Amino acid sequence: MTQPSTTIRVSLDQRERLRKLAEQRETSMADTLDAALEALRRDQFYRSMADAEGRLRSDPERWSAYLEERETWFNTDLSTSP
Repeated sequence: MTQPSTTIRVSLDQRERLRKLAEQRETSMADTLDAALEALRRDQFYRSMADAEGRLRSDPERWSAYLEERETWFNTDLSTSP
């Protein structure tokens, strides 16, 4: 089933860059735009995580508690049944 679509305004240069990328990827411009948006979303997510980690690291007590909890999760033996 085809998804609904809309029109957006882009410069001729942006359209040409998108077309070239799509050609290189051997996919449609819509799929290439979707991949670019996903890459930006992921970049923003990981930057946000890095910022949160930076804030956590700036508080030695909270950072220590985080490391302790993380160690507990990483070293839990999941092979034993209750």
